[in-house]
Amino acid sequence: MLHVKPGLAVLAVVGALVSGSVASAQPKWEITPFAGYYIASDLYNAYGTTGNSNVELTNSFMWGGRLTANSPRGGIEFAYTRAGSDVKMHTQLVNQPRDKIGRVNIDSYDINFIGYQPSMNPRVLPFGEFGIGWSVTHPEIDSDFHIAAQPKGNTLFSFNFGLGAKIAMSPKISTRFDFKWRVTDTSITTSAGYWCDPWGYCYSYATDWYNSGELMGGISYALGQ
Repeated sequence: MLHVKPGLAVLAVVGALVSGSVASAQPKWEITPFAGYYIASDLYNAYGTTGNSNVELTNSFMWGGRLTANSPRGGIEFAYTRAGSDVKMHTQLVNQPRDKIGRVNIDSYDINFIGYQPSMNPRVLPFGEFGIGWSVTHPEIDSDFHIAAQPKGNTLFSFNFGLGAKIAMSPKISTRFDFKWRVTDTSITTSAGYWCDPWGYCYSYATDWYNSGELMGGISYALGQ
């Protein structure tokens, strides 16, 4: 099921304005295969008076591709990203003989909106970007845990934002580098616990957002003339 937060609909409105500016000029299409490094965070954290526990996703290799329609000032693109992490559990409440319990692979599909900012060097084109889309999870528990059935995957709403640069190598080929931050709505509690201020007042909290970073580099090839 796809979960969309109402407040994030603003991103779609701004994206429509960006895509309108791209459509007003004849777009130039390019394709970009890429590889990179997936910076994971804890999938679940709980801090409380009875002890701390967390489920960790490990950093890993990632890869994917983009199809981009560009204008001089901006672009709109469809992107696919594949990442996968080992899943580790750490807890003070249960005697866990080892921390690795399985793996989760993630397929992300995004519509990204790009704004270009010309630099002093005509070969270097910095940009900012944000996007909306969905992430499909594929979890697996290690077979030696002897579970009755593997957990089912989910389709989850996500959005991302980041910075990057393109460096022209020739009229049709450029190198592209991105750093992006992705936020995914898991629809379940990913972090919960208590926080106490210096005056002795304590508060409980819970969130269902999962955060991850993406460092990517690729080769962009301009299609057509």
